[in-house]
Amino acid sequence: MEEMHKKELCCIFNYAPLYRTSIYSLIDSEYDAMFFFGDEPVEGRGSSGIAQMDRSIFRRTPGRIVNRVLFGRIPWRSGMLSLPFRFRTFLVSGDFNWAYFPFLALCRILGRKVYAWGHGFKELKRYACLKRLYMKWLDGYFVYGARTARRMEELGFDGTKLHVIYNSLGTGTDPESNRLLGGEIYHSRFGNRLPVIIFAGRLTAAKRLDMLVDAYIEHSIEGLRYNLVIVGDGPEMGMLRRKVENAPFASGVWLYGECYDEKRLSVLLYNATLCVSPGNVGLTAVHAMSYGTPVVSHNDFMTQMPEYETVVEGRTGLLYRAGDYADLKRAIRQWLTSGRSREEIRMDCYREIDARWNSLYQLDVLKSVISR
Repeated sequence: MEEMHKKELCCIFNYAPLYRTSIYSLIDSEYDAMFFFGDEPVEGRGSSGIAQMDRSIFRRTPGRIVNRVLFGRIPWRSGMLSLPFRFRTFLVSGDFNWAYFPFLALCRILGRKVYAWGHGFKELKRYACLKRLYMKWLDGYFVYGARTARRMEELGFDGTKLHVIYNSLGTGTDPESNRLLGGEIYHSRFGNRLPVIIFAGRLTAAKRLDMLVDAYIEHSIEGLRYNLVIVGDGPEMGMLRRKVENAPFASGVWLYGECYDEKRLSVLLYNATLCVSPGNVGLTAVHAMSYGTPVVSHNDFMTQMPEYETVVEGRTGLLYRAGDYADLKRAIRQWLTSGRSREEIRMDCYREIDARWNSLYQLDVLKSVISR
């Protein structure tokens, strides 16, 4: 009987990334939901190493949307146009996409509601008129960051359609369970109890990990000692190996390699002192703070990912001037010498994640908007 009273919702997403298992599971339990997924996280760019979720978790077997590129440059999603004849309410991947216009036009003709979920627009240099039409035809837009929502209002978009949903990796923090993660992993590796700076993520040029290694070497020479752990793999691994190989204090650097095992990652993050992502930080910030580890990243809103909003200056981390190597060094030194207790910092991180950056918060936002 309960299943009969659940509201119908058709979810069309371009990919099924592992990190979204929590929020998609909650949507599936709250709604009579039917999910449709494409094959790629970004049309035409491959999987980019993004792990996929186990689709057997859903009550109804997900359908498939085929991501295509027409005429060598126009994204298209085969299979969408039949769906407005089957469902009344839609939640779709929300970034601007040519493929949505026929779909949205058909939904308007049939009186269907369509809500989008994406990064939003920080500028209107390209396709400004089409982006405005796209937003006009939507019933609502769930945007990841509050600053992007404010920017969109400045650009003239209807603020009543914008709903800040943030991002998540799970339902929230678990301080009691996290305490069990405390251990000697870094003492065993390095043979000392120096502070530990960690980076965890894909090793790409955009992450500017060269700056992080250079800062470690110079700090060590200057007398600010800590250990550096870089978790992940990617095209920059060769560069990092070469940079570390003959560097002073190289014994304090651990190029850990790729790791998708949350049990291992949780130990690495919990026992670190600070997470530093000199380039875009993304969900690495949410991941680190979920285990009570603060974050340093850059302050350029136009190039950052929305998750940099987790950084509350002086409480959950610091932001340095984008591209300014000296200021990155300053931020690391400032944090490591601040004198704040590790437990106080840990609790600030937990409070930030539990306030907004969790799937329960996201579900509440979705329900409050879609039920109107």
